[in-house]
Order: sequence, then structure tokens, then C-alpha cells
Amino acid sequence: MKMPIPLRGPISIPFRVFGIRPSQMNPNLCTICETNFTRVKRRKQIVVPTTILFADVRGYTGLSETLGAEKMANMLHCFYDNCTKAVWEKDGIVNKFIGDAALAIFNFPIMQDDHVQQAVWAALDLLKACDEQKEQVTAEIDGENLSLGVGIGIHTGEVSIGELGSSYKEFTAIGPVVNLASRIQGQAEPGEVLVTEDVYQVVADSFPHAEKRVCDLKGVDHPVTGYVLVRQE
Repeated sequence: MKMPIPLRGPISIPFRVFGIRPSQMNPNLCTICETNFTRVKRRKQIVVPTTILFADVRGYTGLSETLGAEKMANMLHCFYDNCTKAVWEKDGIVNKFIGDAALAIFNFPIMQDDHVQQAVWAALDLLKACDEQKEQVTAEIDGENLSLGVGIGIHTGEVSIGELGSSYKEFTAIGPVVNLASRIQGQAEPGEVLVTEDVYQVVADSFPHAEKRVCDLKGVDHPVTGYVLVRQE
């Protein structure tokens, strides 16, 4: 049984006295959950089973030329917010933003038995939020016909999480699982969540009619089977 820790309000005061407060990585978690990062610092690198989510804004180049720097920055800010909220709600963390893309990790630092499912639901929540944002952006550019949307790729498996660099230390996830998640994200159309076979086997009962797609991925010497997941209303 998981014992919830109050993070807000008067009842949280006794916990704060002992240094237990909302985590900076995810305010829905507490600082106790950050102890896994202490393990990484001591060992420099650990291997853990995780689910990796990559999300990328499609049509970024065209938008940059049409919207201009200020509106583009505002749109990216909305994307970052949408991504962070969706991932935090499912107890994952956004490891980094890279321009118009985001990398999220599930099952670290807080362990989740259902991390695959949580990553999938976070992805679908993100698409829903971005669809609402798309309507606002389209209105701002007077209905200009642009390819605007977010493509998401998800893969699961063991990854290496550690501290990279000597002068500038950064915690991140690396390994074939991360690479494959990134590659399959590149095959997702705007508004799609594309997952690998390993992910689909876990969530297949919730998406029995998912479109099957065989993908030839750069850097992968064999075709990879993906599945397009759509929210079931």
C-alpha cells in the first residue's frame, strides 16, 4: 500500500519540518522520491526499466517564418506547459526540452508498476491539450494552411540513467531504448501517438483496433513495427 504524503496546506507543515516538500522535478512528488538521484550521484550511472516518451512540434520551420519570433516563443511556451502538465499528472518527469521537442521519463525517479500505461495516457492528454492550442494558433494566423501538430513516440525497456559530462553535469537517459523512442517519434504524423511493439503489448486491450505500421528507421537495421494509438472516448 502506498502512503500518501500531504504536500500542501497546514497538514503538510510537520513534513516540511523534516525537509519533506514538493519535488522540483514534479510538484506531485515529494523530495523522498528524489533519493534515486542520490543513488545516481554515488554510482554515476544506473540501469532501470523505464518508458521513454518523445514529443515534437511538427511544422516548426513553417511556423517560425509565419508567426515571427515572439509568437513562436509563446507557442513553444504553451507546448512546454502542456507537456509538463501531462507528464506530471501521470507521475513522470520531463527530462529535457530540446528546441521544439521534449523527452519524458516514466518509472524514474518514482517507481510505477504501470509506467507504460501512464506514458501512453500522458501522450494522449498532451495531444488533446495541443489540439486546443492549435485552434488558437490557427486563429492568430488568420487560418493560414500550415502543417501544425505534435507527433509522439513511445518505447519501453532498460535505459542507463546517469551524469554526463565532466565540467557541465547533466542527468539524462541514454541507450538503445531512448534512441528507438526518438526514431519512432520521427515517424508519427501530426496528432499521432506511435508506439513500439513492446509498448503495445502492454496496452493492447485498451486499443484493440490500433493501426499497425511497419517503419524503416534510420540507424536501425531491421523494420520496426509500430502502432498508432487513438483516445477511446
